Amino acid sequence: MTHSNIQHYTPLVARTLLVLLFIISGFGFITNFAGTVGYFTAMGIPLPALMLVLVIIVKFAGSLSIISGIHAREGAWALIGFTILATLIGHTGEGQMINALKNVSIIGGLLLVAVHGAGPISLKHKCPCPKCKAHRSMMAAGGACSCGTCEGCVKEKEVEIHIEG
Repeated sequence: MTHSNIQHYTPLVARTLLVLLFIISGFGFITNFAGTVGYFTAMGIPLPALMLVLVIIVKFAGSLSIISGIHAREGAWALIGFTILATLIGHTGEGQMINALKNVSIIGGLLLVAVHGAGPISLKHKCPCPKCKAHRSMMAAGGACSCGTCEGCVKEKEVEIHIEG
């Protein structure tokens, strides 16, 4: 495999590996819903059943957005917020340092996605949301994008910073 192929495919593999934990644990929460509600109750989490549903939604929605590349940055920020909360709520006690540090490492990986986006292999060009449709229409018409968040804008900013710096 050539260097360019590695650079092309590695972000997809990395994104998938990064969110695998969220997907597997989300399925575990679904298959053991009552037990997880009991665990949330014992931890003192208010409205444990509702919170569990929200956690499952965030885990799956964030993971799918990161893997697909559709709004990967937003999905990464959602999972960062969730992971920070999970660390503060569940991994601050005695004997939890390794689990807390693992979460900090996961946050680091998610930050890379939040800052750099999905990479070359994604389905972001298929996104049906109005913002993305308007962006694609503007770009197809030869307009310059100024959203500040798409990869084209981010790369343009990087070139400006590099030239100025």
